[in-house]
Amino acid sequence: MKAVYITEHGGTDKLIYGDRPEPEIAPGEVMIRVRASALNHLDLNLRDGKSYNGALPRTLGCDIAGEITAISPDANSTLKVGDRVILNNRVTCGVCDNCMIGLDQSCSNGKRIGVDLDGGHAEFVTAPAQNAHVIPDAMDFNEAATLPIAAHTVWHCLMTQAQMKPWDTVLVQAAGSGVGSMAIQMAKMVGARVITTAGSQWKLDKAKEWGADEVINYRETPNFSERVKELTGGQGVDVVFDCVGAEIWNENLLSMAPRARLVITGVTSGTQVNMNLALLHNRPLQLMGSGGRSNRTFAEFMKVVHHGSLHGIVANVFPLDNVADAHQAMEDRDFYGKLVIES
Repeated sequence: MKAVYITEHGGTDKLIYGDRPEPEIAPGEVMIRVRASALNHLDLNLRDGKSYNGALPRTLGCDIAGEITAISPDANSTLKVGDRVILNNRVTCGVCDNCMIGLDQSCSNGKRIGVDLDGGHAEFVTAPAQNAHVIPDAMDFNEAATLPIAAHTVWHCLMTQAQMKPWDTVLVQAAGSGVGSMAIQMAKMVGARVITTAGSQWKLDKAKEWGADEVINYRETPNFSERVKELTGGQGVDVVFDCVGAEIWNENLLSMAPRARLVITGVTSGTQVNMNLALLHNRPLQLMGSGGRSNRTFAEFMKVVHHGSLHGIVANVFPLDNVADAHQAMEDRDFYGKLVIES
């Protein structure tokens, strides 16, 4: 089968489009004919060797949508051949202590499709049947491929971790990113007020189209906390959703109201910060990491998808034999939503 894979780490020149063996279906698994797979920063980090030092070659692609072509006879599932599905890329063992007590997000033996296991930048991929979720009939594969990691991450961060409420004001960083654009949509879905940031006016305009109430250009207003305070009558926001990290850490804290919650799910600008502990001590603030995501929360956000309340945002589409251009586009950051690879 055709696939995009790496045999060594490095730049986009290390992405190989070529033939790899078609996967064999194992007990409890389904075979998927991949139709679309979305790109994530995780793919770039894997290619560079920042998030993976395991065995190579490895087929990339963590966000996967396609059709079921085969089902293992012993798979305990209601799925049928021909079902249109997306995949939860987190594969859990089901037998470790954490899985047995319902904390599969902390599975001791967990693996990730597209990282520890071959992924969806290919014509076929296999996965445990429990990881496949049927998509709405009206949703095409390109849109569906944008959902698994972005929607699951945001649901976990905002709904499970931060316990977002309709009366909250939410500060969403990086409006144009996959998770940022999804966070705006999800916050508006529950009725929250959204303030968001981006470095380009066209991204801010797009964010307003998707529901953002107030927007801030962080290039023009690097001390954005001052503008946040203006927009909130001096109070600050109730929730901060951050996928940027070190570069904006202190401004995040200064933007928060007393007893506000911050949840971080990305550190693209760096990992090390100098922190004024008085900001945490005096208000007090709640600071949370995203951590792992569970099978339960994936099923929860899929219910909302089937209700028609969440939609994938496709920025650009690339053919499978041109994944390098998609990687370059992600590095250039000149897009809103998700970059999709058609197989």
